[in-house]
Amino acid sequence: MSEKAIKIYILQHPPVVYENKRGKNRNQLLCIANLFPLYIAKRCLSESEKIRVTLVEAPPGKNTDSHALSIALSAETCHAISPKELSHYLMSLWENLATSDPIALITLSEKFNSKSSFCEAVGINRRDF
Repeated sequence: MSEKAIKIYILQHPPVVYENKRGKNRNQLLCIANLFPLYIAKRCLSESEKIRVTLVEAPPGKNTDSHALSIALSAETCHAISPKELSHYLMSLWENLATSDPIALITLSEKFNSKSSFCEAVGINRRDF
């Protein structure tokens, strides 16, 4: 995926953070949800790159880590649904964008420039469409 596509993804799924106050003048933001976009940002963008986050109040209770991990596991389980199960949805998105703005497809990934290469990239059978 291109850097622009990664930034679009992070914009759509901003990390959810809360302020953890440590010491008198030191505030730290801790991520409680949308951990994967934060991981992608740290892995694919420069350290100086700023990203948008959603700031929330600190969660109640002492099990903040387990709360964050539960949120992450539920989200990633939903994201793990096989592309084959979502193939009609994915093709519908690709076809509509190919019709309205084909350049936008290539901006997301060079592999999105044709139906065949798109299907290969996301792991679906092009003959099904």
